[in-house]
Amino acid sequence: MVISMTAHISDDGLGREESVAEHTEKTTFLCAQKGKRCGLSKVMSLCGLFHDLGKNKQKFHDYLHEDESTRQKLRGSIAHASTGAKYIYDRYHGEEGSKKYMAEMISYAIAAHHGLFDCVDEDHTDIFSEKLDKVEDYDTACINAEKDYLNTYERDKILADACQEFDIIWNKIKVLFDRLKPMVASKNEKDKREALYDCRLFLFSCLQRLILSLLIDSDWEATSDFMDNVDTLTKQSEFYPQDDPQEIFRQAKENFDIYMEKRRQSANISRMSDREKKIFDARNSLQSACRQFARHPAGVYCLPIPTGGGKTLSGLAYALEYCGQHREVERVIYVSPYISITEQNARVFRQAIGNDEWILEHHSSVVRTDKQEDEDYRHNRFSQYDINWEEPFICTTFVQFMNTLFSDKSGSIRRMHRLANAIVIIDEVQSMPLKCIHTFNYMINFLNAVCNTNIILCTATQPDLEEAKCPICYSKPKNMIENVTDWFHIFDRVKVNTPGKNQKYTFESLGNEIADKTAEYHSILVVLNTKSAVKKLYDILREQNINTVYLTTNLCAEHRSDRIHSIKEILSKKQENIVVVSTNLIEAGVDISFECVYRSMTGLDSLAQTAGRCNRNGEIERGIVNLIMLEGENTGNMTELLENVRIAENIIYQYKESGNTGSLLEPEWMDAYYRAVYFGASDKMNFPIEKKDTNILELLSKGFIPEKKKNYMNQAYKTAGQWYRVIEDHSIGVIVPYKKGAELIDSIQKSKNMSNIKAYIRQAQRYTVNVRESQLKNFDGLIEPVSDKIPGLYMAAAPGAYHNDYGITPEWETLIV
Repeated sequence: MVISMTAHISDDGLGREESVAEHTEKTTFLCAQKGKRCGLSKVMSLCGLFHDLGKNKQKFHDYLHEDESTRQKLRGSIAHASTGAKYIYDRYHGEEGSKKYMAEMISYAIAAHHGLFDCVDEDHTDIFSEKLDKVEDYDTACINAEKDYLNTYERDKILADACQEFDIIWNKIKVLFDRLKPMVASKNEKDKREALYDCRLFLFSCLQRLILSLLIDSDWEATSDFMDNVDTLTKQSEFYPQDDPQEIFRQAKENFDIYMEKRRQSANISRMSDREKKIFDARNSLQSACRQFARHPAGVYCLPIPTGGGKTLSGLAYALEYCGQHREVERVIYVSPYISITEQNARVFRQAIGNDEWILEHHSSVVRTDKQEDEDYRHNRFSQYDINWEEPFICTTFVQFMNTLFSDKSGSIRRMHRLANAIVIIDEVQSMPLKCIHTFNYMINFLNAVCNTNIILCTATQPDLEEAKCPICYSKPKNMIENVTDWFHIFDRVKVNTPGKNQKYTFESLGNEIADKTAEYHSILVVLNTKSAVKKLYDILREQNINTVYLTTNLCAEHRSDRIHSIKEILSKKQENIVVVSTNLIEAGVDISFECVYRSMTGLDSLAQTAGRCNRNGEIERGIVNLIMLEGENTGNMTELLENVRIAENIIYQYKESGNTGSLLEPEWMDAYYRAVYFGASDKMNFPIEKKDTNILELLSKGFIPEKKKNYMNQAYKTAGQWYRVIEDHSIGVIVPYKKGAELIDSIQKSKNMSNIKAYIRQAQRYTVNVRESQLKNFDGLIEPVSDKIPGLYMAAAPGAYHNDYGITPEWETLIV
């Protein structure tokens, strides 16, 4: 008699059990369904079929049935993930050609589905091979699985079909590599061979992550379904009626067209000045051009709309038009560099699309995940609250986007396959940190070539990423709009004043000048580089009884939105003066207009974005933008900003010496700025890890290189994922008691329904403030877990910890990202 081994025991108090055979069937089903979208249905079926092979042993069965105390002691000692990996590797790795590589990738995915590891470690030890060599109870697990369920699957046919699929994917990578080859070779003449070798291996690592993403998501979803008593094999999609996203996109486009028509009708054209009407017409023309561009297939394109040209609505118009013409599209993902822009874009999406439930706004890591997932499936903690990008419309930050592509956290890896057949609009791409450029470029190339992802790089000041040593492959035509320089001149509506030699401000002198300028201008915006500087100037202006508004990310998203709404109300009435003091959160993506702007010294790319908040609609003939040197901003550790300032100062000097009467922000000078930023900075673009004397590009290509090479893939996935931090210090979201935030905290604490808790956590995105993870221990008594049920979810617990003016109280400020 065959005894079925247990894979999971429910945590609902009913003690329901799921056998390994049942879980394998569900995971294999999900793997096939999800993998089909990427052309990997059978490859993923093999992953699902063998991922939990190691659970088919009495040790694991008994372990799950032990009491909590015993399981705690045994946790991590009864591994199972490498058993299925060994099964695939031993049978198929000796084959020739692409089957060998497929066996490696499937084996690694199975072995790593509970956490990434380096194939080869820093000591050049072959960790992957060691894991396969040290599998315990291998024969017993295989025999039990064969008797219980494996023989019911047509494994030889699945394998044959998987090989055909893999060959197609392999060929897609080869075609991409052939496109990249002349570009990479021409930019790496001294080390051409090594650069091409790294390029090829990096692309393979992208495929490895995609396969792992599909497996982790399928495994977690199947487990979560069991815990929630949901039938995986018959359930319907949460968002898509009859699993058809096109119906949602059709409704969204219909709502969007109605929204845009109302906007046009509400615009009082008869009262517009000629300049305002010219800008109004130009925005409509740009949006029309974007809609027309939707006929082109998925590619990598640029949308170089000038600041103030309506990029968000034009991008959304394009995306909805594209969805209608290309039925394979599954979702629209809008990526922004800052939380503030993500909030603004999400707000625009909600208004324009007309259904909040279709839209996920994802920026804060509300639930802090453990550093290492364990294999105790008795409790389904890891997937119940995960933000998984299932929604048809995602508004997220560049940090979360890059985490999805490179982080070692399983919750991030899980999301990667959601980019397949998606439209990804990356806003303000020029804001990407220099260190990310090469890994970003290669990954974008992979997503387009292998995952059919349609990628739009959207910015007013476009860096030339195809000129990098690890270049991006733009499609043809490259630009979605024509005559870019002509459009710039239409939207040129400010005069930029640059600082003279040794012309510097103190906080006091700047405050006095702004106080004087309120007699000349109704609205003034001041953008400074640090939150401490914003608070200092804010306090100085308040002492002079100036109507001043404070804006930094110490305020939660909902609080910032309320502030921005009240600012717009004051600006629209034009009856009282207002000064807004902000960090760079306001300099892009916020549809707001001031008569006069002050910007502390920064790169020309940031200056151009700040200028977009001045005279945005052409309300006056020329707005004034003052670029200033401010003493005491404490930017000493902001190395990239300081380098950009140095380059900007040099370009400003050249501009003044040239006698040019045009704008400093014209494409000619912006191009010169980007050339200077990128010149000689190629090594910085590889994402260097100084402490390890290596870089992430190398870790995801050659890896640490084993003493004796046994496998084709030797990447250091875990090390790369641990060090891939877009910002230097990871942060977690802390829910604050602002408005609905207090109610959400209470609801999470009281609710016993996992689906409701997940919904509350998603809503809590707008009521969070990011706190550096490394400083969490300093907040004893101030920050506490919301509930013992969810130890990774935090709240501001101390009374008065959240201030109505400053948000997180000043004592915390140095610890906030």
